[in-house]
Amino acid sequence: MIDVELIESLGKPEDSSRRYAAQEISESGDAGAVAVLMAQLQKETSRAVKEAILRGLSHIWSFSPFESLIVLLKDADPFVRAEAAEMLQRRAGEAMESLNRLLEGDDKDLRKFSIDILSQTGIGVPEALYTAALKDEDINVVISAIESLGAGRRTAFAAPILAIALASSQPMAICACLEALAQIGNRQSLEALRARFPDASQVPGIYLHSFVKLLGGTGGEETIAEICELMGSKGAPVYEVAIDALTRVAVRHRLSTVAPLYEDVLCNLLKEPLAARIRLHLIRLLGHFARSARVAHALLPYLDDPDRMLGLAAVEALEASADPLVERSLLSLATTENDPEILEEIEELLRRRPRWNSPPSNTPS
Repeated sequence: MIDVELIESLGKPEDSSRRYAAQEISESGDAGAVAVLMAQLQKETSRAVKEAILRGLSHIWSFSPFESLIVLLKDADPFVRAEAAEMLQRRAGEAMESLNRLLEGDDKDLRKFSIDILSQTGIGVPEALYTAALKDEDINVVISAIESLGAGRRTAFAAPILAIALASSQPMAICACLEALAQIGNRQSLEALRARFPDASQVPGIYLHSFVKLLGGTGGEETIAEICELMGSKGAPVYEVAIDALTRVAVRHRLSTVAPLYEDVLCNLLKEPLAARIRLHLIRLLGHFARSARVAHALLPYLDDPDRMLGLAAVEALEASADPLVERSLLSLATTENDPEILEEIEELLRRRPRWNSPPSNTPS
């Protein structure tokens, strides 16, 4: 039996009293300890007491049913969920058996939940489990499996995910497939999906953002034209996802130039009233093409931007430029810059290129 005084101590205002009681209850060996600690955890507000309760539960659960952990994984407190996930990882073998049982059960919510748990905990998942989930009769279970496979970049599942994307009539499932294939990065998937989505400008709005992500994750240099033209036709609603997609293409293919027409598109975009985070991503994207004087000159005004995060991004973006105006601007900024991080970046950039551009000579020829 749990000492009644310990139960009463769980209701005391002092954190130390509740923490001590939780520790003693967890070590009591009483069959009712889990229920008492779980009840306290649901109403507990102190992080220190929660930690004591979770330590106690972790000790008790080293030999208790796995299903007890499911309640904690549903807790509203992210700290509690994270601790429960760690407990689960320490019992990966038993967890896998239990999750398999859940996936074979009649409760569709528990089937979906079992996939979500696997995604949260990072437990290695057998292919057979995912294969079954992708064929589940409940679309939410299927979507959870697709999202998990995409996040894990499970290339072996590119083909079945592609098959769902081509055959499904469920918009949410199709979007999940497009985004998972973007993460997996399978170029053949994009080529196959052209049968359904021949051009980004023709993609229905509900699928558009997901399809642009697919272009960014799998497309080649030729997709730059498609994405830039899409920005021109669709405008602000696609700017953020399109800039991210272009950046992924530029990074993956190590691009340092872009056609003049699309230089203009991107440089002109800087003149629009963009949110700061989108402008930041655009500046970083333009940094890939800053060898072009057109691009470098478009970035120069941001060296003095009041938002010094944009200023730092502009300095970093201009690293590849050999334009004399860029060098003079950076040398000038180095004499007035008050932000130590930006100043360090400028000095490092100039130090790496001490003869970036030769100064004008005053000696008569």
